[in-house]
Amino acid sequence: MNKKEKKLTKTINDVVNHSLERMKVLTPEDRCQLFMEVGEWIFNDLDLDDEFMVPQFKIEEKTIGKN
Repeated sequence: MNKKEKKLTKTINDVVNHSLERMKVLTPEDRCQLFMEVGEWIFNDLDLDDEFMVPQFKIEEKTIGKN
């Protein structure tokens, strides 16, 4: 596994852990919905080719020139 795949795997694992911790304070209905969303990552082997990740875009500051 290359560095990018390791980082992505760690990110997904962190999201799952955070989601499970968050379930402690949710209502049963909300807990069920959250569980359905992250359940695929919990119960299935991780296939990074199937995961959609949005890249980070470089933010450029633009200044308004004074006349």
